[in-house]
Parts: sequence; structure tokens; C-alpha cells
Amino acid sequence: MSIFRSNSLAYSSRTVSIANPFTRKLIATAVSLVVGTTLVSLNAFAAEKTEQESQKEKENAVKLEKVVVTSRNRAEAAQDVPLPVRVIGGERLDRDDVKSVWDLPSIAPNLQLNNPGENARKVSPGIRGLGRGGANDSMEQSVGTIVDGVTLYYSGQAWADYVDLDRIEVLYGPQGTLVGKNTSLGAIKIATKLPSFKPSSSVEITAGELNTLQAKVSTTGPLIDDLLAYRGTFLVDRRDGLYDNTYLNFGKSRETWRESNKIAGRIQFLLTPNEDFTGRFIFDKLRSDERTNTGSVLVSNGPETWADGTARAKTPPIDGTGYTATGSYADYGYLGKFAERSAWFHNSDGTVYQPPVGTTDIENSEARPQITNQYGASAQFDWSVANHTITSITAYRYQDFDIKNGGQFGQFYVSNSGQQLWNDQFSQELRIASDTEPGKFFDYQAGLYYLNAEVYSDDPSYYGADAGAWFAKSKQFKDLLAVPKEQRAAGRELLRASLDKVYQSSVTDATADSLAVYAQADFHFTEKATLSVGVRDTDETKKNKIATQLDRQGENLDVLGEQYGATAGQIAAAKAVRSGQVPIEPFSFVEGNDIDDNLIAWNISPSYKLTDDFNIYASVGKGVKSGFIYFNQYVAPTDPTFETDVKAEETLDYELGFKSLLLNRSLQLNVNLYDTKVTDYQASWTRTDPRNDGAFVTAWGNAPKVEAKGIELESNYRLTKELDFNLGAAYNEATYESEWLVLKPEVVANNNRNDFIDRNGKQIANVPKVVVNYGLNYQTPVAGYLGRITLQNTYKSGSYFNDNQSEFTYQKAYTVSNLSFALGSLNKKWEAQLNIRNVFDTEYAIRRTTFTSTAGQTIEIGAPRYTSLTLKYNL
Repeated sequence: MSIFRSNSLAYSSRTVSIANPFTRKLIATAVSLVVGTTLVSLNAFAAEKTEQESQKEKENAVKLEKVVVTSRNRAEAAQDVPLPVRVIGGERLDRDDVKSVWDLPSIAPNLQLNNPGENARKVSPGIRGLGRGGANDSMEQSVGTIVDGVTLYYSGQAWADYVDLDRIEVLYGPQGTLVGKNTSLGAIKIATKLPSFKPSSSVEITAGELNTLQAKVSTTGPLIDDLLAYRGTFLVDRRDGLYDNTYLNFGKSRETWRESNKIAGRIQFLLTPNEDFTGRFIFDKLRSDERTNTGSVLVSNGPETWADGTARAKTPPIDGTGYTATGSYADYGYLGKFAERSAWFHNSDGTVYQPPVGTTDIENSEARPQITNQYGASAQFDWSVANHTITSITAYRYQDFDIKNGGQFGQFYVSNSGQQLWNDQFSQELRIASDTEPGKFFDYQAGLYYLNAEVYSDDPSYYGADAGAWFAKSKQFKDLLAVPKEQRAAGRELLRASLDKVYQSSVTDATADSLAVYAQADFHFTEKATLSVGVRDTDETKKNKIATQLDRQGENLDVLGEQYGATAGQIAAAKAVRSGQVPIEPFSFVEGNDIDDNLIAWNISPSYKLTDDFNIYASVGKGVKSGFIYFNQYVAPTDPTFETDVKAEETLDYELGFKSLLLNRSLQLNVNLYDTKVTDYQASWTRTDPRNDGAFVTAWGNAPKVEAKGIELESNYRLTKELDFNLGAAYNEATYESEWLVLKPEVVANNNRNDFIDRNGKQIANVPKVVVNYGLNYQTPVAGYLGRITLQNTYKSGSYFNDNQSEFTYQKAYTVSNLSFALGSLNKKWEAQLNIRNVFDTEYAIRRTTFTSTAGQTIEIGAPRYTSLTLKYNL
């Protein structure tokens, strides 16, 4: 059953849910047959060639085009790089409408990201199931993001859409001996097009369902012939979300969540005073004002019994308040809390308030849009001198964002939390690289890298008039309202005032200084045999401090209680409600223990060319990610759990693979085996508390070991010059290799060891073992125009979203298919493209949580079928 209403404002075109598997497969088969038949027909039409065409021309026509990468700071064919790197060229990025990092997992199968549409603070890439850190403002990412040579220290700055992409490279394995900031698991390298002295401009407009309106503009050309060129790009991206906030839908006004609303601009300059020297200058700015952070759908309150058959505690409406509950309601679990406190939480007609269940309609009076503002500037100089290239990259970046999450309480204003965050960075990189002329025995690169970064984070909580009624314990609620009639007015005022307008915040200010020297050398023992050796030495200095502030204390409860004639017991209950949410006294900034580490990374990689088109390689490398200082904001500085100094994370990575071009270079086949062992893995998880035998702790720290091992495959096949097939696949076993405790799902916790399951040796949550990306692209002249059909599929095997492996959190295997049809001029001056994402309307989740004593079962839905039309024009 679909959770979309048949008349949903969020997605009015979605009227029927294809829940029957047979029906879904039948439709999928029918669409596949239509696409296949069309391709066969077009292929037959395109295959009409004259008999005079030579065999040599036929062979040349079906060879794969060479893909050039710069993952090793020099332009070279991707097939010649003896490392696992996935490269997606600009033409395919444009064809598949890849504009952000969230689009990459559909074409890079062993790359993972947090759910799209959350917020900038949760941008956290992972590779091979490892490295997604979530929202932690003090921690570096295990997988770095590099944009035009600049490493983003705070990964939230990847909350961006990109225009004029030249290519994207996904680098697997530890990085740092060649470029920028060190990472322990890999990197995403984004390269945009350079300015050109050849004038050109392009305009792209997309309109579609969900009120989509997107515009991309790009222009380039000379400012001074042969000396200074420019490239300017501009982007507007607007689309409604999948969720309707019905609480704020008045008349024609609509508020949707998980929407897109960005505007961005970028200007570049290329300076070429002579053939040996170039300068590239980039300035960019982005602002987004998006309702993104609400998207969970409550699908069930859960059964009336726990998994072991024990009845769940009943929470009937509290008696003695003067209110009589009416209407239908649940009296247990999450919904039961509204019933228990229905003397406060009831509708205007007197019925008990119950949040919407099983629908994308939400009721949120508190959440506000996420506002993200970021900009940056960089200058890169390249100087070729004495058979070497000297490169300097200087960059500054800034970001701030403000998000307020709210909750689904309908007309009731309970509380709002979120984040107000500022981060900036300055980096300077200087490197030298020798020329790579054929026949040389030895070539090398070496560099210096400096980074200074700061992340200032304010984590506020502020409360509304209904917060006291929600956060009060049952006894406190009774003490205030289940009283004689003449005391109820005072009790209601005290319950309101206990938290109304209280505003508290926890502020951290983390800084990082990183200074590194790195080098890598290639020894060419023969024309076929090469040994690459690299090393990096990094000095990391980390500081962090925290303060807790009570910005607004709320009303004086003693004065208010006396004014309304409240009893001493009522005043005490109201104070207890407040202290439950404001448990510690405010304190000024407290400095944490500084981290001053020296971190060594290295790699050794032999490779051998069996032929010009078949290269085998192996590598072993050590990667490092610096530690961080973490504070528990819910305890006082004197508490032993107040500060945790998390150690550096270390990776030992093994790779073995080959890269090949077969069938006269019409078939690319690359295979890579890997084993990635991470020690002192930085994570938040539950384990036995080393300070107290028999107790347990859930907090950030260093898990002794996790491991990922498996196989990756990349293949592209050009059957004819019109028809291409692509395949990317991964089999990945990502497992915990030390104690990793999780609470048993759907049972009452008794605070002892029997409550927990140890997932040591089990697959990490939300990491499918098998991911396959596959598709085809067919392009041919049709009736004087250039026609194209593209079909791209992503298959994911079944996996659990939660380590507790509740059956409800299991997502079965599924495939999402994207289909596009394009028609344009033969000279590619213009093109119209019809895009159908999730063409078979596969229903799947991107997150699931099961019920507990205080929560219901929720899901976040994957995007349903979505259609848009894109018009492109090149001036």
C-alpha cells in the first residue's frame, strides 16, 4: 500500500500504487520490450552502410574513447592509472543529469552517502560501507571531497550543485601522498571545465513534476585574446518536496518538505601569459533556502505487544483533569503519550489529537527552512620550468547555515532544535612534479600542504507553550493538572510556563591546523614494470572548547505560582519539568585537551603492463585521519564523561586488480579486489564501559576494528558506434570486527547485558552486499535529427537499515531505473530531453526505524517516478 494519498498535493500525479509484484514486473517487462524493440529498429536503420566502407573504418568506429584523468596530478588515460579509480566524463554527467554528489552512487557502486535532502551538516560520504560519520562538527571525513584542486575540510560545503562539469573521479583507498588533505578511505574529485578562448555559451532549462524549474547558464570566451579567458556559470534549482505540511497549507499557499531551492554562481578566469605559465582564478557563491530536514513518515504505532509477547504498557488519559477524552486513539506507545496527556493535547472539537499515520501529509508547526550560505575563492598557478611543473593552489572557503527541525505536533508548539554553524578554511598547497617522458627510469612528485580551519557550532533548543505538557513526567503532569478544580488554572499556567520561551544552547569552537609534506616516486624498471612509492608526514594540531548558555531562562515560576494561587507542590512540579530539560548550570568556555599528532601515511604499488591494453597492479597503503575532541553537552565539566579525546583513525588497505581493453578496444574490463582494515575507527556506538565492569556506554570513541573486503568491476562496451553498454558492480562485505552492542529490538529494556546483541562479525547496517549499476546509451540520426535513448539501472541487494536487524528495518532487494529520450540537431546545437526517473515506480525506503517504548515505526521513502523535460541550446 502506498503512503501517498490519491489526491496528495505533494505529488498529485501519483494516483495508483503498484503494490502487486506481478503487475509491477509485467509493466517493467513491457517498458523494457518497448525500449528494446525501439533500439533494434533504430539499430537496423543505422546499420545501412555502403559496401565501399573499409574494414578499418568499421574497427575505428567502435573503439571506446580515451578517458583522461588527473588523479595523479597529471593528464593520463584512466586505463593507465594502476589504482582503483572510477571516472565519469562530462558528457555522461550531463546526459545523466548528475549535478551533485548525491547523484554519484548510481554510477559509482561502492560509494555511499547519507540520505539526500537531509542538511549540509550531514553530508558524509563513505566508501565500501565505511566512513559515514553523520553530524559531528569536530570530526574530519574519512572520504574527502576535492573541488578543482581544493579539499573541503568541512564536508558540508559539498552541499552544492555543479554546472559545467568536466569529470568526476572517485578514488578508492587511502589518499594523501599526491595531493591536498590526507584521508583514510578515499576521495571524490570534482573537476569543472576550464575557461576557453573559443567563445561559446549554453542555456539549459528543465521543467517537470513537483513544480520543477531549473536553469543552467554557462558562457566562456576571451577577455584578452591569447592572454585572459573567462567562464561564467549560473544555476537556479527549484523543486517541491514529497511531503506536504498540511498544518501550514492555507488556501493556495503550500509548504512542502525535502524540496530543492538553490541559487548559485561561479566565475573563472584563465591567465596564459606564455606557454609555460598559467593562472586559474575561481570565485563561487551559493545560497539555499530549503525545507529539507523533515521527511520521516509515521507508518505504525507498533503492535500492542513486544516481540516476546509481553503486553506494552497502557497509557490511558489521565483522570482528574476535568477533561473527558473523545474520539478514537491509541493508548500505548508513541500515540499513547498524546492520549495520556489529552487534557492538553486535544483538537478544537475535544477529540484526542493523534498525528497522521501512513501518509506523506505531515503536521509540523515548528520547523523552518534550512538556510545555507557559502562562498569561496581560489588561485592556481602552474609553471613549467626545467622539465618540471611547479603548482601553487591558494584557497579560502566560508559557509554558514541555520536549521530548525521542529516536530510533528500539529498545532502544538513543543520545541525546536537544530544548528547554527559557521565554518571557514584557508589552505595553501605547493608541489613540484617532474616530467614523465617515455624512457625515463624515475619520475616524482612532492609537495607541501597547509590548512587552517575553524568550525563554530551553536546547538540551540528552544521551547514553546506546549513543551511542558510533552516533556513532563506522568507524575509531574498529574501533580499540575489532576488536582481539584480550583487549582487547575494555576496548574495549566505553570505547566505552560515551565518551558515556554526557554532557550538554551551548547556552543563548540573547534580549530585545526595541518602542515604536511608528501612525495611519490615512480620507478620504471622496464617499459612494462613500474613501482610507485609514496609517503606523507602530517603534523595535526586540534583544539576545541565548549560553553553552555541559558539565553532565555523563562518565567519566574515562584512569582507566577503565587500570582495564580498555586500550591507548593504544583510549583515544585513545574520546576522539576524545567530542570529535566535544563539539567546543568550554564558555564563559560571550557578548553579541551589539545591534540598534537604526527601522522604518517604511505603506499607501495607495483604494476606491470602485459600488453599496451592489459595492465595488472597491486598496492598496499596506510591511511590516517586525525583525531578530534568531543564533548558531552548534557553533563557538567566535572563529570568524567564530559570530554572524550578520540584518537586518529588508521587504515591498512590492500588492492589487487587489472585494467584491460579487449575486442579491439571496444570493451573495457577492469576488476579490483580489496581488503580494507581500519583500526581505531571513529564512531558513536555502544560497548562495555571500560571504567565500570557491567555497565555500558554509548558515545563517540574509537572502535578497535572494522573491515571491508570484496570485489569491484567496471566495464564499458561499444557494440557499434551508436550503441554503448556500461556496467559497474561491487560485492562488499563490510563488517564490525570488535564488540559492537545494539539493543534487542522491540523488547522492554532492563538495563542489563541480556538487553544487547553483539554484532561483532556482522554486516554493517545500511550497506548492501551487492550493488550493480548497468545501462545503455543509443544515439543515431533519425529523420534529419540526432536521437538518443538512455537507460540506467541501479540494483541493490537486501540489507538492514539498523544494526538491531529488526525485520521492519529490512529493505528487500530492488532496482531503480532511469530512462531518457532525446532529440536534437545533428550539430548538437540544441536538444530536447525527456527524463523519467524511477520509470517503473519502484517503491523502496531510504531509512526505516522500528517501534520502541516512546517511538512508532517510521520510514523515509525513496523518490517515486518523476518526469521532467530539459531543453538545451548551445550558442
